[in-house]
Formats: sequence, C-alpha cells, structure tokens
Amino acid sequence: MDNVTDASMDAHTTRAARKAAILESLAVFILGAVLMHYVQTGAWGPAPVEPGVSGHDSFYHVKMASLMPELGLPSEFPHLRFCYFTEDGRFISNHYGFHALLMPFVKLSERITGDGLAGARLAIGVSFGLSLMLMNLILLMQGVRWRWLWLIAFVAMPFQFFTRHAYIRAIAPSLTFMLLLVLVMFRERHIWTALVVAAFTHLYLGGVVYAPVLVVAYVVCIVIGPTGERTIPWKLILFSFGGWCIGLLVHPYISGMFEWLRVQLFATGLSPDISVGREWKPYNDVWWFAQMAGALLVTWIIALMVRLRFGPRLNAKETALMLLMFIFLALNTKARRFVEYWPPFCLLSAATLAAPLINAYADKVRRGLAESSARLAVWFERAGVVVVLLAVFGVVRFSPLWRDIQKKPKCGYDLAAVTEMMDFVKEQAEPGDVIFTDDWDVFPVYFYHNAKCNYVVGLDPKLTHERRPDIWARFEKLSRGLAPKTVKVKMEGEGGELIEQEVKVTHRDIRDVFGARFVIIDSDHKKFSAKMNQQKDLAELIYPTTSFHDSRDEPYLVFRIKDGGD
Repeated sequence: MDNVTDASMDAHTTRAARKAAILESLAVFILGAVLMHYVQTGAWGPAPVEPGVSGHDSFYHVKMASLMPELGLPSEFPHLRFCYFTEDGRFISNHYGFHALLMPFVKLSERITGDGLAGARLAIGVSFGLSLMLMNLILLMQGVRWRWLWLIAFVAMPFQFFTRHAYIRAIAPSLTFMLLLVLVMFRERHIWTALVVAAFTHLYLGGVVYAPVLVVAYVVCIVIGPTGERTIPWKLILFSFGGWCIGLLVHPYISGMFEWLRVQLFATGLSPDISVGREWKPYNDVWWFAQMAGALLVTWIIALMVRLRFGPRLNAKETALMLLMFIFLALNTKARRFVEYWPPFCLLSAATLAAPLINAYADKVRRGLAESSARLAVWFERAGVVVVLLAVFGVVRFSPLWRDIQKKPKCGYDLAAVTEMMDFVKEQAEPGDVIFTDDWDVFPVYFYHNAKCNYVVGLDPKLTHERRPDIWARFEKLSRGLAPKTVKVKMEGEGGELIEQEVKVTHRDIRDVFGARFVIIDSDHKKFSAKMNQQKDLAELIYPTTSFHDSRDEPYLVFRIKDGGD
C-alpha cells in the first residue's frame, strides 16, 4: 500500500511540475510577444495610429507573403529588371519559407484591416515570444533556479537586439529555430533534431549555414568534454546531417542555392568591394558598442569568474553555449547584424555558468523559509512572478536603454506620402512599366505599394554589381546626380579575365539602357532631381505638380520619360 501511495504522490508531483512548466512557458511567451509589440509600436495595447513597419526590407517580405498564393514559388522576378540572383538569371526566393509563415498573418490582417502590416508585426511578435519561451525552457532543462533573474537581464540586453528583431525579416524566426535546435539537441531528441534542421534550411538560406554551426559546436564539445563523459555522438551527427541533406534536396531553389550563398556571405557580407548595407559593416566606435553591450558582457564575465572559483567543471551543454556565444560575438565584431543572435547565447551561457552557485543559494533560502513557515515559502515562490513583472516594467519604462529603443523610428517612411504618390503612378502606368529610383534600398516600400510596375535595382547592390558592374556604375552615377560622366569599370572578358572598360553615363541611359518610363526621386536627392529637371527633351515632371519650382521641396517628385527624341 505504501508503494502505491508513493507512486501516486510521485505521479501527482510530476503532473504538478509539468503544469507549472506549461503555465510558466505561456507567461514567458506572452511577455516576449508584448515586449516586441511595444518595440514595434511604442504602445502596450492597440497602436493609436498605423505605425508601419521598421526596416527597408520589411515591406518586401510583407508583399511577397501577400502575393504568395498568386506567385507560388517563382523562378523569375520581373519586378527587379537588373538584379541577377544567379548567373543564368533565375530568381532565388531565399526567404520563401519565411513568407509562407507570414502569409496567414498577412492575409488575415488584409481581410480585417485592409492592410497586411499589422498582421506581419503580429507574426514577428509571436516568433519573438516563442524565442523567449525557448530560452526559458533551455534554462529549465538545465536546472537553472530563479529564472526570473535572467528574464530581468533579458530586457537589459543591447537595444539593437530588440530593434533589429522588430524588422519584418527572418531574424526573429531564425533565432526561434536556433533555440529550438539547441533544445532538441540537448534533450537528445534525434528525430526532432533532423526535422528542425531540415525545416531551418527552408525558412531562409541562412539556415543552411547556421544549422551546421550549431550542431558542429555541440558535437565538438561532446567529443572534447570532461574525462569520463567524452563520446562520439553518432546518432546526433547522422540524424542532423540527414536532416540537412533532406532539407537541401527538397528545397525548391537548390540549383542556385550555393551560388546565392556565395554572393551573400562573401560578395556582400564578409568581403564586399562596393558600399553595401550598414548591417554588414563592423562597429566603428568600440566605446559605443561597449556602452550598448556592457551590462551583458559584465554579467557574463562575473558568471564565468564565479564558475571558475566555485566550480564544478563545465559539461558539454554549458561548453557548447559558451562556444556559440564566442562564435556569434566574433561575427558581431565583423558585421553588426549579428547582434541579432549573440546576446541571447551570451545570456544563456551566463545563466548556466552561474547556475550552481545560484541554485545552492536558492535551496538555502527555500529551506530557511520552509523552516519558518510553509505558507511563507509558497508566498515567496509566487512573489517571484510579481517581482519579475515589476522589474521588467521598470527597466522598460525608465532605463536609458529602452529610451534609446523608443527614439528609433518605427517606420522610416511617410507612408501617407508614399501611398498618395504611388496611387498617382499606378493611374498613369501600364502593367510592367519600369520605374527608375534614386536609391536601391527604396525598392521594398515602392514594391509594397505598387506591384503593378517594375523597378531597376533593389534588395542588395551586389545582385546588380556582381554580374553587371557597368549597369551598377550607370545607376550609381545617375542616382547621385553625377551624370554625365565617364567611368572605368572592370568587366569580365570572354576568357574570364577582368578587362577595364570605359562607360559613358548620360541621362538618356534611363530610357535607352534601363527602359524606364518613370523616375521617382525623394527630397534627399535634390541634385538628381535638379539634373532631371534640366533634361527637357528626355523627361517631364508630372507629380505633385508640373512646376519644378513649386514642387522641388515636396517629399516625392515623379518624372515621366518621353518616348524617342534626340
């Protein structure tokens, strides 16, 4: 009878622990989703006005998600006339899996509000909440007590981590997949590991690289682990490699995958030879970065010192988290975009390093409270939830870090002005008409508001420069208001050798080379707009008025390119 009673008590305790873990996970998920909503809108509840979305590429991803039922998995993308995703001109939708995840949120938002941006923001909030929940589950699995301390530390991480995760890009779901992969690897769920690796490669092509990095890091830490624990995790290696291979083999864009990755990782990322997006550049001000990330770095250093002083030795999981932290920190020094991933792994590493000492102290506090009053011990455990909520709110409401977050614009565009201008252009244009823009990074917001027309360049400068440096040279000089000008360009000859050629850039290239029917110029490119106004035989101002003098300070000018003429 006693054995039956003990078994019943154990089963009851297990069910209670499982229920507590589920409730804790749900609470942490909601906390993460609400925090991201606040980062995106500046409001704790419904936003009083449509805040748009932050980040240039966000609009492209929302539009692609909206058009996915219509476009499917396209092999051509005429909306960008002079972008070459592969050598043979095929389109690579390297984010098609992310677009598939976005699609239900965007479509539901379009049905309810008439616009997909709110749904896209919700999708990112859900993903961010899942990431925070997975971080907490990793700590729970590792036996870390007083996890609420690390939730408070989470909201004190570098502000750029939060602002970049607010973009409608694969950043947030990529972190979700990374943490999920770590969780299933640590739990030795090999089939799930294979499935997560395969799915990660379809989220976006970065997963083709990130998944092996995570797996290899953990495998190495197992192989070189403490004496007596060293082993070769054959199942993990075989299942993760099998999942990676399956993910590649069934990928709809496998034929151009590695060519695309080469351009992204090297031509754009690690060794660009032209000016690229700021996210691929390192932090120039080391002191500024130290101020932004100082609290997290100091926390990790203190945790490491405590572990070295009091022990025990690191196990393979703790070593793997530390190694991943160093890998992403090294990448972050090369390109600032890796602030998307380094802080969470740094926080996880700090928590597992400090866990033995904190756990011992937590047990001591619990025993002391239990000896005084069982009710007091229960109250203390429950009070932790209140403490973390108050602390998180205090950090978010009053800290300089979160004041910096709120200073960042939620949307870099005057969407009302863009919508009005594009509505006018759509009335004037025929389907497929080409628009010449004043910069490459405005394509996403224009495409979002006007998919009827096509554009010359966008998404990434290297998509044009890598294979047509002559086209990029023409676009660059024209859009900066430097034409007419003769420039020297290195072109690939018939034998593959680089040959320097002279390219004469004139404003007629807009019509004769790019085939554009319209030119859109914003108020930041006055030199270009002034040059265009001088080309009376080539172009005429049609928006917002036909008078350049009256319109030159307006947010957007639209010129129509005339047919023929000398």
